[in-house]
Amino acid sequence: MSGTRPSDPLERFLGGPFLWTGLLVVTLFALGPFFWVMIGSLKTRAELYATPLTYIPTQPTFQNYVEAWTSRLTPFSRFFANSLWVSSVTMVATIVISTLAGYALARFRFVGKHTLMLVFLATQMFPAVLLIAPLLSQWYALGLIDTYQALIYSNFSFTVPFTVWMLVGYFESIPRELEESAMIDGSSRFGALLRIIIPLAAPGIAATAIFAFVSSWSELLFATTFTTRTDMRTLSAGLLYMVGQYEIQWGQLGAGVMISTVPVAILFTFLQKHLIRGLTAGALKG
Repeated sequence: MSGTRPSDPLERFLGGPFLWTGLLVVTLFALGPFFWVMIGSLKTRAELYATPLTYIPTQPTFQNYVEAWTSRLTPFSRFFANSLWVSSVTMVATIVISTLAGYALARFRFVGKHTLMLVFLATQMFPAVLLIAPLLSQWYALGLIDTYQALIYSNFSFTVPFTVWMLVGYFESIPRELEESAMIDGSSRFGALLRIIIPLAAPGIAATAIFAFVSSWSELLFATTFTTRTDMRTLSAGLLYMVGQYEIQWGQLGAGVMISTVPVAILFTFLQKHLIRGLTAGALKG
């Protein structure tokens, strides 16, 4: 006879229907604004301003997407390309620098190591608005206003400190013996890093890539401060052009928001495979 006690009916209820109902309510609450914007992007102008309000479009249309993408007043395709370039370069640069810096901080001992880690942590305690004035004067002096470099460098300065902290923990959790064995077999330290350490740290690197890309993709303060030309605005700043003084183009704005979620969704879907693969990969073959 088993020594386990039968579960309490109240415990089974709280762990079953009650739990799943609560999760469903929280999920619907979180996704509610997203579905509202998606439905609004499929409505015609008459349905958007109809009284009483129509919750479900009677004649769904993709005209708002076409107008948002092809509009001359708000060159959405240009905004999209700017954001894609700035976010991609920031992501790649962040991964390279954070991987090398995180590995060095996790493996080497040198004077000022803990101080440097505290400096990285301290940079996350200051809001970005405090750095607008010094960065703006610096970019003006270097002639980088209305350039991709100003946006990339500014985003890079905020993504790297946090991602270095993330990767230090991943590298410290990997046994040193693995790379030491590779070095004994004739591999260089950099070769051991590429062939042994980086594959094992794939979950941390994937998380770093997602964080760097999403942070740059949704950044607004730098994009509106360091760019003055319309053709240099990123997507988050470009969407503001759809909010006029007397009217808000709700249909095109909703379509623009929906289009802006596509690259992030694709990146997360792609890197999610690497996250799972990195978590299940073994260090040694049997």
